[in-house]
Amino acid sequence: MTLKIDGSIRKTPQVGPQKQANSTTFTGATSYTKEITDGLYHAKTIRRMESLKWLKGEIGGILITALGTGLVAPIFIGFNPFVKAPKNATPEEKEENKNTKLYTAMRQPISAALAILFQASVQKYIDKGLDKVFNDPKIAQFARVNLDQSKLNTETRVKDVIQGEMKKEGKKKPSAITALFDKKAKEARNAYKDEFNSRVKARQEEQLNVVAEEFERTGLIKPGEHSMKNRRVAELVNDQIDEYIKEARKLQKSVDKMVPYYIERAEILTSNRKELRKILEPIKNNGSVTVEQLNQLIATYKDTNPKLKNLIQEIKDKPEDLRMHRITRTLDRLDILDEYVERGKLNVERYRKAMLARNTVLDDIISQLAGKRFKNPQAADEKAIQKAIESIAKICDFHDKPDAEKEILKNTNTFGEDFGALKSKVYKDVTKRFKKLVSNNYTSWNQITKIGVGVFITLPITCTALNWVYPRFMEIFFPKLAGVKKPQGDEKVGGDK
Repeated sequence: MTLKIDGSIRKTPQVGPQKQANSTTFTGATSYTKEITDGLYHAKTIRRMESLKWLKGEIGGILITALGTGLVAPIFIGFNPFVKAPKNATPEEKEENKNTKLYTAMRQPISAALAILFQASVQKYIDKGLDKVFNDPKIAQFARVNLDQSKLNTETRVKDVIQGEMKKEGKKKPSAITALFDKKAKEARNAYKDEFNSRVKARQEEQLNVVAEEFERTGLIKPGEHSMKNRRVAELVNDQIDEYIKEARKLQKSVDKMVPYYIERAEILTSNRKELRKILEPIKNNGSVTVEQLNQLIATYKDTNPKLKNLIQEIKDKPEDLRMHRITRTLDRLDILDEYVERGKLNVERYRKAMLARNTVLDDIISQLAGKRFKNPQAADEKAIQKAIESIAKICDFHDKPDAEKEILKNTNTFGEDFGALKSKVYKDVTKRFKKLVSNNYTSWNQITKIGVGVFITLPITCTALNWVYPRFMEIFFPKLAGVKKPQGDEKVGGDK
């Protein structure tokens, strides 16, 4: 019995009450992210939102907090209905109460401005200082190994280096203001950004490959002068095995929930296979499809064949750049389903057994992967780590497996047919996991440092500056609220002469 059908089902976009998330990872799909995004209806909105992602950082947080402090807080303070003058207050007392609230409210914008001046301005220098400490090999060698980024630099350090290299090459980014009024400047700015981002990613990948290749040769992860302890590397290998197991489980079909759904879908396709070929093959051969064509087909089958109408509606509901892919996959499924059709009808039991058989194959792989986990990471050495990774690669290699199993495992990032490439991939995946660990540790140190600088340096400076600046500012620009009385003229002595 062949499982060819299952590979098709796994790769077909799934529509239904319960979807199996991320059941397939298409190799190389990330290279098309920009093209797909640019083709979406809301591409401009997405790009605008992407341009605001810097607000997620510390500076963004300070600016947003300052915006709330300077613009929103004064409204609630200056017009606070709960702070009132006494019940029988005189007009002068009421006026004084009003002025007091306004005087207090005006403190907030000044406080926000000083916070931006003293707190936001120092963030960049803290980042640069920490980058110097943990990225410079001469200094980073004295840091803990899980903070050493001399070979796997922080993104900010890589960006600084790439920016410097492009500057030496005479490549400069036109200013945002110039780009607003000059179309060529806008195009040049976008071209610079594209090249800059591409070079940053390439440099990060290059650094990752260097550490991963050394790891493969020696069994040691060396982010700098020192190497990670074998115990920690073994734990990272265990974590990576768990990730591969998770990916294998995603390929399985839930017997109670998904199998009935796929069987129902297969029966719909089978009962409409002649009509589907008749309408979809010309579209596939033409290489394009329009919304008008799909609307016309939907109208044609709306009353005569509601199930076929729903299949076409699903194609229409896909993003424009994915509609042809859905049509092609539907035709592929029809070809494979022919194998399971007997006397014009789908052999449901045979089809069901084929789907369940894939779970057995995947269960065996999951069991083998789990057996390669280090039971005692403390006892692991370099050779044991290399041996474990080689075993993992062999389990993920399906080049000599039966065709039925190949159909289950192909077109994923976890499994493949090239043992050497798979082994290198495992080393690289573990190295990526190490890089993420170091990045998290660095982020913690970064935040702790900024909190310390804020509490013990910038906050006292900001408060001191506020106490000095605010009363003088109010006396100059809002003397009435500050209670400054106008000087009276000299009184005349004696009567008129």
